[in-house]
Amino acid sequence: MRAIYNLLLILLFPLWAGYVLWRVCKGSWRERWQERFGWIPIAPPTRKERVWLHTVSVGELLAALPVLKRLRESFPDHEIVLTTTTPTGMRAAQDSARTYVDHLFYFPLDLPFAARRSVRRIGAKILLLFETELWLNTLHEQKRLGGQIVVLNGRISDRSLRRARRGKAFYQAMLSYVDQVCAQSELDAARFAELGMSPEKIGVTGNTKFDQAFESADTDPAVWRDRLNLADDSPVIVVGSTRAPEEEQLVIEAYLQVRQQMPEVSLILAPRHLERVEEVAAQLREKGLQPVLRSALVPGGERNSNAVIIVDSFGELARLYSVATVTVIGGGFVSLGGQNVFQPLAHGKPVFFGPHMHNFRDISRLAISEGVGFEVDSADQLAKGLLDLLTYPERRAALSERASEMIARHQGASERCLQVVRSFLGVKAPPSLAL
Repeated sequence: MRAIYNLLLILLFPLWAGYVLWRVCKGSWRERWQERFGWIPIAPPTRKERVWLHTVSVGELLAALPVLKRLRESFPDHEIVLTTTTPTGMRAAQDSARTYVDHLFYFPLDLPFAARRSVRRIGAKILLLFETELWLNTLHEQKRLGGQIVVLNGRISDRSLRRARRGKAFYQAMLSYVDQVCAQSELDAARFAELGMSPEKIGVTGNTKFDQAFESADTDPAVWRDRLNLADDSPVIVVGSTRAPEEEQLVIEAYLQVRQQMPEVSLILAPRHLERVEEVAAQLREKGLQPVLRSALVPGGERNSNAVIIVDSFGELARLYSVATVTVIGGGFVSLGGQNVFQPLAHGKPVFFGPHMHNFRDISRLAISEGVGFEVDSADQLAKGLLDLLTYPERRAALSERASEMIARHQGASERCLQVVRSFLGVKAPPSLAL
C-alpha cells in the first residue's frame, strides 16, 4: 500500500509541488521552510532518549499542553521534541509550550526523503500523535528505525470517517504501524476499530481538553475587566471563534436585539482567524456600531458600558471568557463543525452554539444534556436565549456551578494518557485504560 501511496505522490507531483512552492514563496511557509523537507537543525540523540509529540495547529496544541506538562515532570531526563504543522500552531507552541519542550520544529511533508531524514534526525523512541494526524511515510520510517507510535486524544470526526471509508485500505495501512490508540470516547474507539485498528490496541482515556480548559479557569475577571476598560457591573457577551461572515451577521443581529432591551450590555467578538479582523469590524460599522480593537485598549482607561471590542490579539480568548456573563461559540452556525466550548464552560459560563457542532459532538451534546449548553440556529433564537439568561442572575449562578462541576467531573484524560506513555517507555506495565 505504501508503494501505491508514493506512486500517487509521483503522479500528482505537479499539483502538490505547485502548492508547496506557492506556500514557501508567497504564503505562510517561508519561515523555516527547510524543516518541512526534513532539514531539521538537531543533532542525533546521544545519551538521552527522545519523546516526539506532534500537534497540527492551535487547537491540538492547547489540548496537548496538560500532557506536555506531565511529560516534562515525569521524564526530566528525556528530551521532548514538539512539532506542529501550521504557523499559528508554531506561534502558540512558542508562547505556551516552550517551558515543557527541548526542541520545537515544523512537521515534515510526508514525502519519502523528508520523512526519512526528519525521523532519523529526531531519533525518538516514541512518537505521540495528537488526535488523528496519520502520515504513511512518517509512520513507516518511525517503525523501520525501531520506534513506537501512540495516538493520544484520538478522534475521528464524522467528515473524516466518510473520507476514511472511501480510502479504508490506506487507513488500515497507516493504523497497522500504530502501537496504541487512546481514544476520546467509545464512539471514536469504535471508529478506529472499523477502520482496521486492532481492538486490543484501543483504549478510551477521555478528552484532554477538559484538563486544558480547567487550567485557564483561575483567571481573575477583575483584572481582565480593567484591561478591557469594562465597567464593573456591565453585562458582557463574549463570542469566541466565529469563522464566517454569516456567523458574525447572526451574532450582530442578536446583539442589537439584546441591546434594545439592555442598552448597557457589552460585546466582545473574537474571530477565529485574525486576518478577518477588519472584515468583522466593517460588518459592525455597517450596523451602526463603533468597535475598538483589543490591541488599542490601555489598562486603567475610562470604563465603558455597551463597549464593542474585537479581539485582534493572539492567545487571550481562553482568559477573556472570565469576564463573560454569557458566551457564544462560533463555527457551528455554518457547516464548519464548531469550535472549542470547553473553555467557557470551565469558567462556569453558559454557552450558545449553532447546530453544526460535529467536530465537538461529544462536549456539545454533554453540555446540552447538562443544561449548560444551548443550540440555536437563528439570530432571534440567540437573542431570546441571551436575554433569558442576562435577565435572571439566579439562574446564571446555578448554571455556572453546574458547568464548572461538569468540566471537573470529566478531568483526568491527560494522566491516563501519560500512564500509557510510561508503559511504552518501560516505567510500568500497561495500565487499564478504562475511564
